[in-house]
Amino acid sequence: MVTLIVSIVSCAVCVLLFLFCYVKSKGRYDDYLEYVDKEEYGLKDFIPLGLALNDLELGQRFLPMQVRTSLAQYKNQVYQKILELHGPRDAEFYSYIHGGYRLVAGILAGTLLSIAGVILVLQGSSEGLVLSVAAVAALFAVPFLVDSSLNENLARRRLAIQMEFPEFVNKLTLLVNAGMTISKAWEKIINENKKDHVLYDEMRYALAEIKAGKPEGVAYEEFARRCRVKEVTKFVSVIVMNLKRGGSEVVPILRQQGNECWEMRKNAARQMGEQAGTKIMIPMMIMFLGIVLIVATPAILSMTEGM
Repeated sequence: MVTLIVSIVSCAVCVLLFLFCYVKSKGRYDDYLEYVDKEEYGLKDFIPLGLALNDLELGQRFLPMQVRTSLAQYKNQVYQKILELHGPRDAEFYSYIHGGYRLVAGILAGTLLSIAGVILVLQGSSEGLVLSVAAVAALFAVPFLVDSSLNENLARRRLAIQMEFPEFVNKLTLLVNAGMTISKAWEKIINENKKDHVLYDEMRYALAEIKAGKPEGVAYEEFARRCRVKEVTKFVSVIVMNLKRGGSEVVPILRQQGNECWEMRKNAARQMGEQAGTKIMIPMMIMFLGIVLIVATPAILSMTEGM
């Protein structure tokens, strides 16, 4: 009886929270969803529910000051990751969307687990209570799991920059060696390259800032900060120093940078190969276990029949 009561209460909390957010969000956030990519946010259609809950700012009202301070610091860390992923122009928007997405993921997980828990309890299974408790835990834990996925996105972004950057450095070195200034070579590479790639997106943003009046050195430094790749930062320090001091020694230094970047690319490709090998091992092990079961099952059945 106690198990049934706990399961029903857990289910009621999750379902009522879902319905409350649905009513509060209906028709309020449609304009936001127009700019959200469903491939990036799989639960796009449910994001308004999370936005409605996020706008209530329950943590700001009921939590102690120390907890609110810790949460504010944590949110700032998440914002810095979103800032790197989407850039300063779109960071506020995607931070808002991510805030709703992480909450709705918890709501949906809790609702589904609580409903499954009630069904199992009604069927007499003891596992229903476990699911009901897990449903309440999911409301709080799943949003943090969603936040952790940002780390994987950042790793993929930085890896993409590492793989593409050596080719850019080589092109820039050739153009500068031919007599072009760094800014003209930078612009020429962008105009000739139509790739939809994060590196060239950041380069276009830096070029747009320069044309808007921002000092060239400052734009390059901000470009390096957005990329967050060690080799890019080192490369930018070279060209910024060249802008300040001038001189013809920049070409040999750029060549050296290019060689270092190619070594970086080789190491990154090696890491990708190792990761791919590890991922391949998992389905191979599953297949191996399946073969073992197929081969061993008849022998086990014959032994049990003999006994």
